[in-house]
Amino acid sequence: MKKSNLTTLNELEVLRGHISRLALVSESEAPVISAYFDLCQPVDALRSRLNEWAAAARPTFPSSQRSAFDESRHEIEHAILKDWPESCRSVAVFARSGSNPILKVMSFSATLDTHFQASPLPSIFPLVQLKDRFHRFVVAIATDENSRIFEVTLGAVSEDILTMRPEFGSRLGRDWGREHFHQKKRESDKLFHRDQVTIITNLMSRRGHNHLILAGNPRHVAGLRDALPKHIASRLVGELYKMPSGGDCSVVLEQAIETFIEAERTESRDTVSRLHEQVRRQALAVVGVDSSRDAILGGYAAELVISEDLTVADREDLVRLATARDLPIEVCEGDELLAIHGGVGCLLRYRPDLPLAEAAME
Repeated sequence: MKKSNLTTLNELEVLRGHISRLALVSESEAPVISAYFDLCQPVDALRSRLNEWAAAARPTFPSSQRSAFDESRHEIEHAILKDWPESCRSVAVFARSGSNPILKVMSFSATLDTHFQASPLPSIFPLVQLKDRFHRFVVAIATDENSRIFEVTLGAVSEDILTMRPEFGSRLGRDWGREHFHQKKRESDKLFHRDQVTIITNLMSRRGHNHLILAGNPRHVAGLRDALPKHIASRLVGELYKMPSGGDCSVVLEQAIETFIEAERTESRDTVSRLHEQVRRQALAVVGVDSSRDAILGGYAAELVISEDLTVADREDLVRLATARDLPIEVCEGDELLAIHGGVGCLLRYRPDLPLAEAAME
């Protein structure tokens, strides 16, 4: 589960860059094949699925495009045959031949479902979905012996800081009485918590983390929470009263990831609730494909709220438009309001003057 700090630190930034560049790709005479592979499956099975899909998809293109399609498929097949490291759980490949060739290969420590698409433009929604669901966050695990601070990015974990604390037990009865010992221990705890909070605050500020989870001894979890400055306390999304086993933090980290995913789901539900509220008031929200596209193109959209159930063509078009304008995108699932209106809506920065707009159309 662990990987190098440098890779963990850069993976999300690299993903953002790939999405932005792919969103700006223009159409050409040749199709783009977008291929996503779950590397937890055997390579031979992945090749077989790719070839079965290609055999079915190839005849759907005009004869003039089939040679370029074949070249792109060979590029993709070559990419998955690489000796990918064990930490790599999925790969996305975008290939186009012809006069404007494209070949982008990216690997992830998170799992993506295996699927393929051939179309005029790259299929970027799975990458947008990945970015929406797996942000970078910090886990601080504090015990009586030490504090361990981890970064988690796209499901991969890297240990960042290990801090030991001084021993006090040997001084009980030798240098200090029991009351003096407990007073010194409380002072030591406060200093220890302040030091850890300083590290957490600097880490989150410097590297742009949006969420924090505290874990370990309940006393230290409470002490860390109470010492957090307000701007960091607002990013606290979970507390786990769970201790590492023999110095092994993996079980705590797995539970922290589950806690973070649930927090992400809660945030998604909160965003959809804000959309509902604004729609009820006929205020700063619109729903529907056409209204959402108009809001993005008109420059008054603040955030795109999109369902996984939206049709592929509209989904790709809207996330491409939103990405090109650097709009936040919230991916949700199972919302009745969005389902009724085609699976998409936008929260707005402002609402255009509808009476004037309607008068202008008459």
